[in-house]
Amino acid sequence: MNLPLKKQPDWRKDCLLAANQQLEYQYQQQPSPCLALQISRNYRLLLTQHDQPVIKQRWQVLSKHWWQRYCQFRQTTFQPLISSH
Repeated sequence: MNLPLKKQPDWRKDCLLAANQQLEYQYQQQPSPCLALQISRNYRLLLTQHDQPVIKQRWQVLSKHWWQRYCQFRQTTFQPLISSH
């Protein structure tokens, strides 16, 4: 029996949230620009998984937060290389 779309478990959202929980834990253990970028991308994907504006806004804020962390890594990592040329 197929359930209506709204009543089916939202496994995509659950998987992305679980992945981000694990990635954020790993980031706390050892910060990495790759982890920050992946977390940001996952929150951006979550925006497509929900219709409630408050929840979408929260995920958008989190996506921007992790994107900024990624950019901070890039600035500190690549800045000396750029200025030395």
